[in-house]
Amino acid sequence: MKIKTILLTGTSGFIGKVFLKFILTKKYKVIDILRNKNKNNKYLTHLRKKYKNTYESIFFKDENEINKKLRKKKIDFFINFATLYKNDHSHNEISKFVESNIYFPTIVTDTIFLKIKKIINFGTMMQHSDGKTYSPKNFYASTKSAFEMILNYYTLQNKKLNQYNLKFYESFHEDDARKKLIPTLIKNYRQKKTTFINSKKLQLNIIHVNDIINAVMIILQNNIKPGDYCLKQRKNFKIDYLISKINVKLNKKLKIKYRNEKILKFKNSSLKILPKWKPKANILNKIQSKFN
Repeated sequence: MKIKTILLTGTSGFIGKVFLKFILTKKYKVIDILRNKNKNNKYLTHLRKKYKNTYESIFFKDENEINKKLRKKKIDFFINFATLYKNDHSHNEISKFVESNIYFPTIVTDTIFLKIKKIINFGTMMQHSDGKTYSPKNFYASTKSAFEMILNYYTLQNKKLNQYNLKFYESFHEDDARKKLIPTLIKNYRQKKTTFINSKKLQLNIIHVNDIINAVMIILQNNIKPGDYCLKQRKNFKIDYLISKINVKLNKKLKIKYRNEKILKFKNSSLKILPKWKPKANILNKIQSKFN
């Protein structure tokens, strides 16, 4: 049986890095494409040495190098983890959002779209702030929607290419150090600092990164209908409930101050759940154990 080759973007980011480590233990060949500045990434260098027969990195400084180095590679699947996320943006940051979330993955797709079978692209439920239509919450979400529209063009040009857009609200992993709420709570607790939360009415829907990886594997290994899919827990967490459940397990309670800021009302997605998928990780237990 022929070993399939997966092309990855975004392996220098958190979720992409976790997926890379996982997929290298499976029967796939893996190529990731990275900017030259990542040549000295110790973690990725270690993985290349450990899996030298199945893992290769392509480094580039401009789009011409992407095309030149990638076009002769035999690739079956493309998974786009590349993203630049911020909840807001300044005028000077617009080009960075466009570069990371639209331009870079488009150059990659344009090089390989005629020879691959599946594209798995990661978006965000912030693209659907009303729960249904494309109504981006912020500029970041609008760039994610723009790239999805570009992908639609490529799937029209190659009828054999299947496109999957996976979207979720929040994610968590035990090694998480991103500037998100749960890692911030953990960090502040250990440093005996107060965490400021915008509103007591805040609701969260958090899935474990391992469940995201499971969704990817379901698509890779099954004939799933192409389309947009949401990965989510059956129920949302209210932030004060989550804090109270964490505090039950702690000798010293979390230091929390709630602001009275207005927040967007949490609206459940009308997007379908990915077939054959459901969250397996008990996210509350995972978060509680990290504090201990």
